[in-house]
Amino acid sequence: MTRFLFALIALAHLFPARAEPLADSAGHWEGQISLASTHLDIRVDLERTGEVWSGTIDIPGQGLRGFKLEPVKVDGAAVNFAMPKIPGDPAFAGKFDKDADTISGDFTQAAIKASFKLERRARPAPDAGDMPAKGLPGEGLAGHWFGSLHSSRILDLRLALEIEKTSAGALEGVLISLDQSRVGIPLTAITEKVGAVAFAVGSIGGVFEGKINAEGSEVAGEWQQGGIKSPVTFKRVAQAPALARPQEPRKPYPYGEEEVQVKNEPAGITLAGTLTLPPGDGPHPAVVLITGSGPQNRDEALMGHRPFLVLADRLTRAGIAVLRCDDRGFAQSTGDFGQAVTDDFADDALAAVAWLRTRPRIDARRIGLLGHSEGGIVAPMAVVKKPNEIAFIVLLAGVGVPVEETLIRQGVDLQRALGTSEESINKLAAMQRKIFSRLKQTTDSADAEKIAREMIVGALAEYTPEQREAMGWSETMVAGQSKMAASPWFRKLLTYDPRPALRQVKCPVLAINGEKDLQVAAKENLAAIREALAAGHNERVKIVEFPSLNHLFQTCTTGAMSEYGQIEETIAPVVLDLVAEWIREQPQR
Repeated sequence: MTRFLFALIALAHLFPARAEPLADSAGHWEGQISLASTHLDIRVDLERTGEVWSGTIDIPGQGLRGFKLEPVKVDGAAVNFAMPKIPGDPAFAGKFDKDADTISGDFTQAAIKASFKLERRARPAPDAGDMPAKGLPGEGLAGHWFGSLHSSRILDLRLALEIEKTSAGALEGVLISLDQSRVGIPLTAITEKVGAVAFAVGSIGGVFEGKINAEGSEVAGEWQQGGIKSPVTFKRVAQAPALARPQEPRKPYPYGEEEVQVKNEPAGITLAGTLTLPPGDGPHPAVVLITGSGPQNRDEALMGHRPFLVLADRLTRAGIAVLRCDDRGFAQSTGDFGQAVTDDFADDALAAVAWLRTRPRIDARRIGLLGHSEGGIVAPMAVVKKPNEIAFIVLLAGVGVPVEETLIRQGVDLQRALGTSEESINKLAAMQRKIFSRLKQTTDSADAEKIAREMIVGALAEYTPEQREAMGWSETMVAGQSKMAASPWFRKLLTYDPRPALRQVKCPVLAINGEKDLQVAAKENLAAIREALAAGHNERVKIVEFPSLNHLFQTCTTGAMSEYGQIEETIAPVVLDLVAEWIREQPQR
């Protein structure tokens, strides 16, 4: 359900009871804020220059890195610091223990009061994903740049710029969001005149304007996109920053790989994809991978990870052919993603199955579907449409309860992990139910957009301009999120109950989820999937809940979405092994 983190849930971020860190004697400190229903890990770095104290704080569970603490005061054993301009005025008031190895005290934000504790730790060595303290001197813009975009007062996105000068003397380059897709987006209209720097990213409607410092080591300026302006600083680095993703396979692969075109004739579209084939003539079992919500490429790339690339590699090494395609209307596939609904994705999956059945090295009676998140809704839909063509299905974080309930639970769980008060969580859940109820009462897209806009604007009116600014809300964002709520995809999905389709699934099913999944709650959805399959007398079912895994099946701390890009692991090996072994065990249909 990744795509649905739109306004109705994003409103929950407007007044988060976010826990923030403390300051102590110079050094690196690590610990937690203990909240009523969860805890937040925090890291604090304190420095002293003469009599002046300064510091920064990281809150990994909220995607916060290097946030400047101000003011920082140390008076004897007392340590106080705050996070400026954050709604609720988060502040820490603590004391050192007698050995100055621990700081403990009270954290406050708005009406929330909680305890915190920090312990002195050795400062960790920076890795390739850390912003350098200083940039390297140089001339001009050509080179590698690493930046931090303050997309709001409580969230940073790491960006990389790769710029080179052509033989004709022109500048060209790409922008890479390290915490998102890691795909290079071409820069346009790059200029550098008398220290003034500007470039555009036409494909996403972004513009940057800034100035390069005298030594050519830093470019500081402002990024503007969708009516929102955010400060960003780029620092020159020796080489492009790269996130550690140790599970990603590297060529040459010990199996075959083909770029393919899959036709969905009734829809008049072509899906571009990759087929990986084990060595040997086969015939091999095969599986079609179905992405989660939102426009996704064949690797399901997000937050710097490529889960479907890793999954396809593991399965193919186990002797299973894998077909993965770009979503319709995205990347290299044709079609209109914006007008598609979940049923259309089921038809696309069936087109992929039909194509596989024509391949001589594929066992046509052992072709299955594997869907992640919304893909776990799509797979059963496809089985119901063509029950005699699907040998098995794998549901990774699949949905078993009505989607409306899943979305409300998603908002609650995500906010609770951020430390939001129960009072605020209940208020936000009630608001979601009200909006959903109104949206389900109309079949007209224009009316749905109007309803969504009125309710979003009404909810925003309860907060101060500073609070709205802190979370990056703008007129452009309100308009965009209102359109999302009115889209055919969302309005149809909102009313969808996956249980009737699951009751009709007769093929073998593997359903797995992570205990710390905050987007599709493990226990309630796995239980509903089990019950629906049992009601349809399907006994060929395996249900597994893995401890300490999130929505992407990474080993995690809190399960918060902000952790996805920070975790090196793409998919826990135990999950990869289970899926490969289970598929290998499935007989011909």
